[in-house]
Amino acid sequence: MRMERIVIQLPMALKRKLDALRAQGYTAAGYIRAVLEKELNQAQVKGQKGRWAMARSTKGLYKRGNVWWMTYCDALGTQRFEPCRTRSKAEAERHLIARRKEAMEGLAPAPTIKPVALDGLLSRYLEFVSHQRGVRTKRLHVQHLKRLLGNPPIHTLTVEVLDRYRETRRGEGVGPATMNREMATLKHAMSKAVAWKMVRKSVREDLAGVQKHQEPAGRLRYLSGPNEADRLIRECRGILQPVVVAALHTGMRKGEILSLTWDAVDLKHGFIRLRETKSGERRNLPINDTLWSVLTGLRTRNDVPWVFHDLDGNRLKDVRHGFEWACKRAGLVDFHFHDLRHTFASWLVMAGVPLATVSKFLGHKSLSMTMRYAHLSPKHMLSAVRVLDREKSTSLDNHLTISGFEGRNEVEAPVSLGA
Repeated sequence: MRMERIVIQLPMALKRKLDALRAQGYTAAGYIRAVLEKELNQAQVKGQKGRWAMARSTKGLYKRGNVWWMTYCDALGTQRFEPCRTRSKAEAERHLIARRKEAMEGLAPAPTIKPVALDGLLSRYLEFVSHQRGVRTKRLHVQHLKRLLGNPPIHTLTVEVLDRYRETRRGEGVGPATMNREMATLKHAMSKAVAWKMVRKSVREDLAGVQKHQEPAGRLRYLSGPNEADRLIRECRGILQPVVVAALHTGMRKGEILSLTWDAVDLKHGFIRLRETKSGERRNLPINDTLWSVLTGLRTRNDVPWVFHDLDGNRLKDVRHGFEWACKRAGLVDFHFHDLRHTFASWLVMAGVPLATVSKFLGHKSLSMTMRYAHLSPKHMLSAVRVLDREKSTSLDNHLTISGFEGRNEVEAPVSLGA
């Protein structure tokens, strides 16, 4: 087949621009091809109305419904049409500028990614986090996400879509902390989708605009003294009684208590050695005399590894129902099992135990988490200001003066601190 050479006359302005590129040492092959295709496209749409004509008239931006789209030539000179996934023209312009910059820098266009539905992503995500301790909570988050969002392509999830989701959840009576955890689960899943090449990185970055709701300060409810504690323990039935005693004297979480095994209890040296904790770090808790007397009477079956178990030797799953009834009989209002942990910490702080020691008992990663109990310890504040006290033999009267007014000479006078 005979090939004919086609010569296209370019405007002088384009020729001068290409000459300037050559003078600077740039390879203009891709740029020339892009310019030629643009000239041909403009010639095709001249005098017509359509998608390309609209794109040219708006300098690379046009609308489809309420969403902005953009058209540009990539580094290979291919004209591309891409949704900006926004209703804001200013934000669409930023997307277009970023694409044009990539083309000028010679970056190759990203490969096409097949759209992935939300169900597909969340199913794979739950498999990925199946070994984590909080997988049960994340399964609940996923159920609510599927119920309200449906099964859209994950690249269509925008800030506006997620804001509507949170408004719906707020209408269902869900608090800000729960909504923040649900958004954290979804964002983590989207981050994994980027790593798994299921969606572009820009889609995940756009979700950074979903701001966290301000959460209320955590509750701090604790028993006022030994009398309330004794009343609660008396109302507990069966195995629940030693469970409550363990919580009051160790500050362990409910899950740590119910999963406690005898190989972690060292009665000889007086320590409970926790291997699996919420923070992921091991924790050693001392056993006082009260708890020691309780634990020594619990070991009745050598074939059961659990410290706290039912009559059949099975691990206790939950004690919520029995604990709520015990609180009701003891006259305790708005008291939860986790408040036993607050009671343990509060009593230690009020007894003068340093916050750093309490923090180690509770397994907090930072002291800031333990500072919620600081106001219960007036002793450490009093000891702090006592460092300013001078010896009793030293009087401050000699160091205090009263200055004169309107040019009067300074007059020294004793000042009574008791006035």
